[in-house]
Amino acid sequence: RGTMYYVAMSMKEAHFAQPKVREAVRYLIDYQGINKALMPGYGVLHQRPIKAGMPSTLPDPGYKLDVARAKKLLAEAGYPNGFDTTLRVLSDQPFLNIAIAVQSTLMQAGINAKIITGTGNQIYGAMRERKFDLLVGRGGSGMEPHPHSSLRALVYNPDNSDEARLTNFQGWRTGFYDPQLNTMIDRALLERDPQKQVADYQSIQTRYDQLVPALIPLSQMVDSVVVRNEVREYQPHPSATTFLRDVYKVREGEKG
Repeated sequence: RGTMYYVAMSMKEAHFAQPKVREAVRYLIDYQGINKALMPGYGVLHQRPIKAGMPSTLPDPGYKLDVARAKKLLAEAGYPNGFDTTLRVLSDQPFLNIAIAVQSTLMQAGINAKIITGTGNQIYGAMRERKFDLLVGRGGSGMEPHPHSSLRALVYNPDNSDEARLTNFQGWRTGFYDPQLNTMIDRALLERDPQKQVADYQSIQTRYDQLVPALIPLSQMVDSVVVRNEVREYQPHPSATTFLRDVYKVREGEKG
């Protein structure tokens, strides 16, 4: 799927409005450890807003836990001793375990994040109201396996005003706003040359990364499907619109 597990920051909050603080958080996530220990059956390591496996998807930037670098960035931002904040998360797994892991590594640089758990309405509700600090969540590409679907869900934000209430856009929820990036996303969708379109989407990912966004992808969601061994040609669809017209069963003696 193109759905991502992520750590989100609210740029409406003074600490995370600063690029160096957001960059520090980028280096205070143990991406590899989280995916190895917590995500089997849930997700695989991925650090781009566009789903893995598409022609336009750039290789992962390779971010890793780097506490020393994060401490330096926090000091440059005016927080040599860190600060207190909150981290909202669903009380379900794997979200809660991700939050506990992130809380632990944030603490190594002096960021003391109090975990607040709740239901979807409580956690994502606060995000939709833009009343949160940090949040572990999941979201992404919607129904279409296309770069625009992912970017529209996770990055695009045409109006950053509170009055706009563009609650379907993760970009609006986090207060991340870049008019140039919006224009690039709009133009890439309408580009007719396939090679140029791929290049455009790669440029979008590069700029997004350089801006130090408020939403940090850390794992791409996977679906675990259990199928009896006599079933053939079952292909689950990422948007849950699986067709069964080509599915069939074989008899016991026909299994190969």
